[in-house]
Amino acid sequence: MIDIVFCVAETKAALARSAFTLEIDMTKSPLLLTRRSIFQVGAGIVASAAVSPLVGPDAAQAEEAQPTTQTPLNGDGFYRFRIGDFQATVISDGYGQLPIRPILAMNVSEAELAPVLEANFMQPVIQGTSNMLVVDTGRERILVDTGFGEKLGPSFGNFPGLEANLHRAGITPESIDLVVISHGHLDHIGGLVTKASAPAFSKAQFVFVDTEWNYWTGSRYESEVNSSPMPDPFKKGTIEAARDNLPAVANRTRFVKQGGEITSGVHYIAAPGHSPSHATILFTSGDEQFIYMGDIAHNPVTSLQHPDWTPMFDYDPAQAIKTRKAILDRVATDRIMVMGYHFPFPAIGHVVRRDKAYHWEPAMWSW
Repeated sequence: MIDIVFCVAETKAALARSAFTLEIDMTKSPLLLTRRSIFQVGAGIVASAAVSPLVGPDAAQAEEAQPTTQTPLNGDGFYRFRIGDFQATVISDGYGQLPIRPILAMNVSEAELAPVLEANFMQPVIQGTSNMLVVDTGRERILVDTGFGEKLGPSFGNFPGLEANLHRAGITPESIDLVVISHGHLDHIGGLVTKASAPAFSKAQFVFVDTEWNYWTGSRYESEVNSSPMPDPFKKGTIEAARDNLPAVANRTRFVKQGGEITSGVHYIAAPGHSPSHATILFTSGDEQFIYMGDIAHNPVTSLQHPDWTPMFDYDPAQAIKTRKAILDRVATDRIMVMGYHFPFPAIGHVVRRDKAYHWEPAMWSW
């Protein structure tokens, strides 16, 4: 159990650091460059009416015949929506307080940050969130990323909430068929296993980008994490999560090339920089597309309005900026609905081009 307190000194060296040269230009995905999408949004309207004393007996009997148990409304740690014929559910892993600078903007001065905060009605310390995605394709139930798990102590916010919120949404861990991982950071692989080091999703197969798995099970990650600008407790947790959790699921893990098909209607899209082989995930059902952005963008203001601002968790900041701009440009141009892992719950919406940067339009809430 690790207690995390964000008290960090800035480091300029991290901004210029690039641990190694990537062999694949993973910002250019032929899949996205050639496929245009029209995302049709349908909104249901839930109306409620008070029962009048003038209601007739037939109507009264019909009302009494309604089932007493109903599907829980969106909002209690989960949020349902659709991607074409796929049923999707955002699941919250919790929240905690974090300072925007330097955590989300380590290359920005206080003088540069202050007017941005004022213009967006933000405080210097905000509530950070983590949100997973469950997608039912009709063939299998897919969970994308697993949150902090038991690798984070109680001093930083309200984590982990994945298991409790899955149950609130009526989803049991045993019902997950496929666990897809975007990258190997603590807050994405921490929930792969239980306290007893058993797989948390007992019937699932696990999927990683092959080169991302190779990095986090190789010999370089520990020294490179320790030399990064991450807070020390996060360094420790990240190293422990890779060391303890990945071997526990190795014999049930399948590896996919960057840009490759995970399963029917689901593809990895290369998005390196935040981690060596970080990937976003594209879901396609009929004419509709949806992109789980992972950590290419951490916050609607710092990442979209200021895509050159660097969070302190980026492995290769220069590459991460290049990737962020490329992905944001594509989803804005193609009007693809997206999800930001650390965006305010439920973390789904659209990226809109504004001036030389972007703006976040959250999806209209539907109960």
